[in-house]
Amino acid sequence: MSDLLSIPEAAEELRLHPSRVRALAAQGALPAIKIGNRWAVDRVAVARRLQGEHGAGRPFEPANAWAVLILASGDQPDWLDPKARWRLRRALRLEGLRGLAPRLARRADSRVFRAHPGELPHLLEDPGLIRSGISAAGSYGLDLLSGAEADGYLPESRVSELQRSHALEPAGIGDGNVLLRVVPDSAWHLGRHDAVAPPAAVALDLLGAGDARSQGAGRKLLKRLEGA
Repeated sequence: MSDLLSIPEAAEELRLHPSRVRALAAQGALPAIKIGNRWAVDRVAVARRLQGEHGAGRPFEPANAWAVLILASGDQPDWLDPKARWRLRRALRLEGLRGLAPRLARRADSRVFRAHPGELPHLLEDPGLIRSGISAAGSYGLDLLSGAEADGYLPESRVSELQRSHALEPAGIGDGNVLLRVVPDSAWHLGRHDAVAPPAAVALDLLGAGDARSQGAGRKLLKRLEGA
């Protein structure tokens, strides 16, 4: 069974008009990825929404979502004023990273591509890509190896360049081996010399993966962060 649903399939499950489901996906209120010009919705997120577990509160704007992830990773979002940092720190303290996770979906727009397998090592070494998910697991001591796929963040303005440099082709569901998590330029605050995403982002990306091993690694990293 696929871990993704088309907009019409998700709309049927949720008993909503497809345009409403498409809007929820675009707003980040319903975890989804964009494949070409079409949205594909996470099946587990649909089930949780049906069960009333989609989380209270509006989705954070991308810059604030990244501020929460930076705070949860033990660092400071210096681009925010002290009052805004205090509000987000308070939300994190009250709800925890796991509780806020549904509201952090707008941190990036996920897009699926296909690359030649021999190009993947070069893509992962590209300084324009900040590795995440399975591509960053080893950097955080997680027993999860990736040799057949690539996962990472980059700013919107770098997408076309990365596509050309590594001959990336848009892919359909189940056909891609590259997941690019595209962040609006206005919300891009990852360091120029960072090779991997903050641990809080990596944990949530692993939890959102479609396989049990990645999800288990995400839970392990999340538990480590919560303990810290």
